[in-house]
Amino acid sequence: MRDEVIKALRREFLGRAGAAAASLFLGGSPSFGQDATRGAGFFVEINGRRFSGVEALREQHLEVSLQESNQPLGRVYRMMVRNTGSRAQVIDRAGMVPVVPTGQGGRRWRVFLDSGVSGWAGVKRLDALAPDSRLQPVEMPREQGEALRAHRSNLQTVLWDAASGQSLLTGFLRQRFGRNFVDVGVNATASDVVAVEAWQEFGWSVPPGGGQWLDPLMVADGMDPYALLEQFGSAVREHQGRVFNAPPITGMMTWYGYRTAITEEMVLANARIIADLFGGYPQRTRNLMLCDHGWQEDANWGYWKADKKRFPHGMKWLAGQLAKEGIDLGLWYTPFCLTDNAANYTALEPFRARGADGQPRRKQVSVWGDLPGQPLTWPVSVMDGGREEVREIWRETLAEMKGWGVRYWKLDFFSLQTSASQERRLGAGELYASSWRSFREGAGEDGELAPCSGPTNLQLGYNDSVRIASDIGNAGQWPAELESFRYGMGTVAALWYKNRKFWVNDADSIQIGRGASLSEVRVRATVVALSGGHLMLSEDLRFVDAERLEMVRRLLPPYPEAARPLDLFENPSPEGYPALWSLRLQGGFGWITVLAVFNLSNTGRQFEIRPEMLGIEPGQPFLALEWWQYRWLGRFQSTFVAEVPAQDVLVIHARPVGETPSLLSVSHHITGGYIVENVWFDHGTSELKGEVVTKPGVRLVLFGYLPRQWALAKESTFHATASPFGGWQSELQTTGSRTPFAIRFMHRQ
Repeated sequence: MRDEVIKALRREFLGRAGAAAASLFLGGSPSFGQDATRGAGFFVEINGRRFSGVEALREQHLEVSLQESNQPLGRVYRMMVRNTGSRAQVIDRAGMVPVVPTGQGGRRWRVFLDSGVSGWAGVKRLDALAPDSRLQPVEMPREQGEALRAHRSNLQTVLWDAASGQSLLTGFLRQRFGRNFVDVGVNATASDVVAVEAWQEFGWSVPPGGGQWLDPLMVADGMDPYALLEQFGSAVREHQGRVFNAPPITGMMTWYGYRTAITEEMVLANARIIADLFGGYPQRTRNLMLCDHGWQEDANWGYWKADKKRFPHGMKWLAGQLAKEGIDLGLWYTPFCLTDNAANYTALEPFRARGADGQPRRKQVSVWGDLPGQPLTWPVSVMDGGREEVREIWRETLAEMKGWGVRYWKLDFFSLQTSASQERRLGAGELYASSWRSFREGAGEDGELAPCSGPTNLQLGYNDSVRIASDIGNAGQWPAELESFRYGMGTVAALWYKNRKFWVNDADSIQIGRGASLSEVRVRATVVALSGGHLMLSEDLRFVDAERLEMVRRLLPPYPEAARPLDLFENPSPEGYPALWSLRLQGGFGWITVLAVFNLSNTGRQFEIRPEMLGIEPGQPFLALEWWQYRWLGRFQSTFVAEVPAQDVLVIHARPVGETPSLLSVSHHITGGYIVENVWFDHGTSELKGEVVTKPGVRLVLFGYLPRQWALAKESTFHATASPFGGWQSELQTTGSRTPFAIRFMHRQ
């Protein structure tokens, strides 16, 4: 029966693929009927016309070579378009057409989509084709007939059939040669996939005899879309070559607190607070004060000198003062844009990018108005990144800043462009490669370069970290801004697999004051802490009370791996969002699974929590704790229901029960165990022993399991107590970077 199905699929696929894919065949995989990922067609577009097939391309003096290879994580395709004619040809775009299963009936497709900018990424139903401000559906051109409605994703996509679990990933391993996309075309009823096309945008001239490669395309299938994305992330890491093993970044970013109206005094006053809050941990971190937009003269764009009124001592002096607190200086910098109020505007004016009409490329930007006399919006010109003179300015500016002591740059409003007259000979891939070369020569390999508000996937192989979602840091505005936060939070969850493989994810900074409720602060803090990326605050901490600061202390030091969503594909946008995030790690008392359960609605919500979500084998008794509020949820042996209040989150820790007292969690780390080591039960003394590895002077609580035949010894009860569910908790204050503990128990009489 299986062989007959395979033959039928082969006939269907080859019939659909036509002459362009006449050599395709099906191999051997359990999910898509014997490796539907094997084989691909191709197409090339010139002058707005599409050509596929060897003969059609030969008539246009073009030749395509398509290479296929088996890799451990999937099948990889390499495609080159060669100009065999005697004149230069402008290639609009070129692409590959992987074989996909269609027409099976009963499908319930979900599509993973990535906007490829600091915006939205997530999963939609196949039939979710209504206009969407965050990621618009598109039309796929056809050689004959009407265009197909389609979902378009930047770099990669995943198809998942909710009915069968079958999954197919299609993704480029980089965007070195320009922007690339994957389109998923649907049929007239939006009930099935008609085609998948992976293509690269060119638009420049290929000389006679010359050729143009596409970036490698990976295609893989399986029964787990989450595993496919993680495999894809590993393949990208291997291909682009950068290693992201630097310690996590902690500290403060000034933008949300003061916007452009920052001052030297405010920065230094807050630096002393963050030095105390984030400093002193035995685990390595990089403590940072990021002076965002506004540190520079009159908040202009283009003249990168400290504002004399607000930073009278200059940035080199400021970096020295911060270094005394163990803090590095970071600066906001947009090399790409020029404002009319820049002191050097006249000198830089000739280097602006120009459109086809010869006029400078300008736009309105509304990110200021905080300084006296400044309007809300100003016109901005775009610099011509295709000119070596411009890149030399960038190189010299970054080198000068590095000489001040700057170690981190937020490269905001990432608008890397060249003039229209150069676009036929200089594509986006080469433009980014040459520009990033100048950035690195100025900042050095040890400089942290973090793009924001611009393309993300185009930065692959160049940057150190990137803002992956839209701005979601402003607190105190719920429920009015709850929907916007939900999209941003969903993007952070959806791109978990990129963290420390593509770059380090920046999920945006946290505000813990500003009139925000405690539940809102818990949500914001949990999202950032479980993102595995930067953990930074952004408000004037002099006005934040100790209770709120302690909430941040409970997250430290940051754990550098990202939590994996459990329901990203199961709860597609826009109706749903990933509400369940799971992080699994090895702690000092075994494997730990952290489960965050988000309710980003305006009413309470119940969630069914299955044991396997917590890393517990079904049928095994376990104890569960809600970590944020020190609340025992109970003892369970199977699925239980957790009630999450509106606009709140539960962070659940759980451990199987055993014959002796054991450790379950610790109050001052969201993982419950990252800072706990060498835990064991000493039967000779009836003591549970271990070490807490964190900074000295932290008051924390240990939580654990207490079997029925055991009780806390009398001397332990001065700082410990037992719960009716079979749990215990004990207070502890750390005395050094490694604080041993020994909690004594006794057998019940």
